[in-house]
Amino acid sequence: MEPTYCPYCGEQELEELDPTELMVDNQRWIIYHYECRVCNEIFDKIYLEDGFEDIDELSEEDEDSEGRLWS
Repeated sequence: MEPTYCPYCGEQELEELDPTELMVDNQRWIIYHYECRVCNEIFDKIYLEDGFEDIDELSEEDEDSEGRLWS
């Protein structure tokens, strides 16, 4: 699920930057970075792999958000 609009200004002109991958406590974190071409704000989507047990406490409870966090 890619973002369709900027959470800061609401415009839809986004550029996906190079993602970052990290290993944290035997879990692979993929951090996708996006930049708005209108207001130049940068925001991230964090995808966790390998069964993060407390994911429901950190994100919305729906099927599309399982394993993903926004920052």
